Amino acid sequence: MNTRDAKEILLLYRGTTDDSDPQFCAALDYAKSDPELGQWLREQTKCYDTIRTKLRGIEPPLGLSEKIVRSRPIPFPRIWSRVLQLAAAIVISASVTVLLMKWSERRNHSVAGAQEILVTGEVLDMTCYIAYNLSGPDHAECARVCIRNGLPVGIKAQDGKVYLLSGEPGHSVNAELADYAAKTVTIKGRQSVRDGFAQLQVEEIRKL
Repeated sequence: MNTRDAKEILLLYRGTTDDSDPQFCAALDYAKSDPELGQWLREQTKCYDTIRTKLRGIEPPLGLSEKIVRSRPIPFPRIWSRVLQLAAAIVISASVTVLLMKWSERRNHSVAGAQEILVTGEVLDMTCYIAYNLSGPDHAECARVCIRNGLPVGIKAQDGKVYLLSGEPGHSVNAELADYAAKTVTIKGRQSVRDGFAQLQVEEIRKL
C-alpha cells in the first residue's frame, strides 16, 4: 500500500465508527507511519464531522414524516430509514469526491487554443457543493480544509455557471486558493470543456 492507495480508502473513513472495519485497518496503520497522511486524515475527519453536524442540524417541516408514511408506507422501521438516508448521503459525497479526483487527473490536456476569460465569483469546495449544495460563509472553514487537502476546487460565476479550476500540468492551485474559500475573487484563465465539465486553467488570481 502507498500513500495514494491509503488516501483513496480513507476518503470514505467516518472516524471512530469505522475503526473496527477491516477494510480501513491497513490504511489507518499506514497513516500512523506517514505524518503528512496522518495530518491529512485529521483534517479530512474534521471536515466530515462538520458536514455531518450540518446534516444533523437540518430540521424537517413539522408533520413531514407522518405525511410520507401516509402517502407511501415504509416497509421497515424508521430507524433504518434514517440509517439508509445517512448512508446514501455519505456514498454520494464520497462518489462525487472520487469522480472529481479521477477526472482532475485526466484534465491536464492541452488548452493552448482555449479562450482566455475573466470569471468573478465565489471559490467553491466542489465536493461539498455538488453533493450537498454547501457554499457561502457558513461553509468557509470546511471548504478551506477540503481545498487545502487537495479536493477539487471551483468557482461559481455571478451568472451561476460553475467552473472546475486547475493549474498548469503538474501544478495544483489548491494551496493558492484554499484561503479564498467562500470568498469572491476574479480568476483569469483559459476556458475549456472536458467530459461535460467547464474548466478554467488558472493564470492569475485577483482578490476583490
